[in-house]
Amino acid sequence: MNRSKLAVLVGALCAVVFAFSMVSTAMAAEDFKRWSVSTQIMYLDIDLDSEGAAETLKAEDTMTGGLVVEYFFTPNFSAELVAAIAHADLEVAGGVIDGDTWILPPSLYVKYHPMPQWKVSPYVGAGVNWMYFWDETLSAGASRTGLSIDNNFGWNAKVGADIKITENLYANVDIMYLNNETEMDLSGLVNARNVDLDIEVWSYNVGLKYRF
Repeated sequence: MNRSKLAVLVGALCAVVFAFSMVSTAMAAEDFKRWSVSTQIMYLDIDLDSEGAAETLKAEDTMTGGLVVEYFFTPNFSAELVAAIAHADLEVAGGVIDGDTWILPPSLYVKYHPMPQWKVSPYVGAGVNWMYFWDETLSAGASRTGLSIDNNFGWNAKVGADIKITENLYANVDIMYLNNETEMDLSGLVNARNVDLDIEVWSYNVGLKYRF
């Protein structure tokens, strides 16, 4: 057999193998559960970094619950939306001024699952978040300081694992990191406008997931 015929044969065999692998992949891609819904318990470690009159502004760690919806494009890639509402206690100057705020920080992720067939299936993800603040308050005794934190977009990342319990039910553990650089206004006891506020949140989560 001359080289040209051999090249044609090898090429034909490669084409058949490639076509078979594509068909097999397409068939396998249909044989998985595309949706999941989960609930999580979240421990939030919140770090605030500011300057000037608000450089001592701090937030206490807090806990909340979260709802997570995920859609799998393929067994390896998915998109996930995490929704939660958190209440955080605030303090300035070591507690001389204290207060609180409510935060709605929905976050969207694109996730990669390198070993979806494993009983313990790890993943990594990255995406964007939007932090919405309301009922922000600060006070020192009977004296109040006006506080307004701007709503803003940020970025986030996560790492975790799904642990298969039954065909549809999974335990879930992960760590999320959310970063948001925004601004705030203070008035009253402390007066400052357009003060930079960097927010970093480490969220440690455990939950249950149902895939269908």
